[in-house]
Amino acid sequence: MRRWEVMVGNKAIAYAAKLARVQFISAYPITPQTSVVEYLAEMVASGELDAEFVNVEGELTAQTAALGASAAGARAFTATSGPGLLYMHHPMHMTSGGRFPVVMAVIHRSVKGMQPDHSDMMAQRDTGWIMLECENSQELLDTGIMAFKIAEDERVRLPTIFAGDGYILSYTAEPVEIPAQEDVDAFLPPYRSKYPLLPGLADEARRVQMEQWGIGQDPQLRWRRQQEAMEAAKMVIREVNEEFYKWFGRRYGNGLVEEYRCEDVEAFIVAMGTIASTARTAIDRLQARGKKIGLVKLKSFRPFPSEEFKRLGAMVKAIGVIDRNISLGSGGITFQEIRSSLYDLDERPRVLGFHAGLCGKEVRVGDIEMICEKTLRAAEGEEVTPLVDWV
Repeated sequence: MRRWEVMVGNKAIAYAAKLARVQFISAYPITPQTSVVEYLAEMVASGELDAEFVNVEGELTAQTAALGASAAGARAFTATSGPGLLYMHHPMHMTSGGRFPVVMAVIHRSVKGMQPDHSDMMAQRDTGWIMLECENSQELLDTGIMAFKIAEDERVRLPTIFAGDGYILSYTAEPVEIPAQEDVDAFLPPYRSKYPLLPGLADEARRVQMEQWGIGQDPQLRWRRQQEAMEAAKMVIREVNEEFYKWFGRRYGNGLVEEYRCEDVEAFIVAMGTIASTARTAIDRLQARGKKIGLVKLKSFRPFPSEEFKRLGAMVKAIGVIDRNISLGSGGITFQEIRSSLYDLDERPRVLGFHAGLCGKEVRVGDIEMICEKTLRAAEGEEVTPLVDWV
């Protein structure tokens, strides 16, 4: 039966893997991820979880081992943070290129320090993985379960990351509802790979695998099929989000974005992860003072919901984008994605960028209110500078 427990975010991630009945776990420690695999090790050792638990010598091997297990037909899971994710870069391309639905938890850690920002995941944004961001521990558990269903869908078959901010979520305790195992089993059936890499594999399966790896007649086909699968994933994410709601009573917007108090507004801000929680408080305060500004939480970074931002952008005069990342020499990565999404609109809203929370710098409610006020001034027609600011 369903039950409540006060737990840290890392334990919520471990419960997601347990409830999904993962069959293979590749584990390597890195702060602030380490306790995820420690919780899973305890579950396996106690018999609570029937899975193969493999301690490996590094993050590259952790990803490669998960790839191999998935290729053999197992439901595979791993987890990492910050520099550990960078070590996985090469096999991440192999996992997505092979269309192996590995699920990985990423507990954000800056690549320039110990504290959280989104530079680790953003550095992997072109590896072909679905990337889903979480705001709190409940969302980590729920998204972890959904991630397997999305990744394993035959229309998708792409590896999937679900992520949350290190320390702020990983080591902070809050109440989390743990779904009943029988309900999760009904929502997420056992994984059955159509093309397991096993002895005696049929010729057709071998042909499909060769095409997936780009060594068939058309070496470009792998990239095209991955892109088509990414586009298909947008609908699958929506469907899984709604099905999860029917089973468990929780949904996260439409699975791609979540609108908060965006009715009859002149502007909105965009945030990912735990900053969205702070932003909700700021929006509540500003709307209580009559300010017409809302919040759009970006849930799916890959595939990027361009169509959603076209729809939302057509309804407002200005958008403020908060980036807990930077592409050095260019700017905020989400800022760039949103501006690109709006290019084809006949009347485009003004888009402002804000760098905030890098290397774990605290982002306070007052900081978000300042971002909102500046965005509202742009909505009123004021020439606001600079276009991209630091908070």
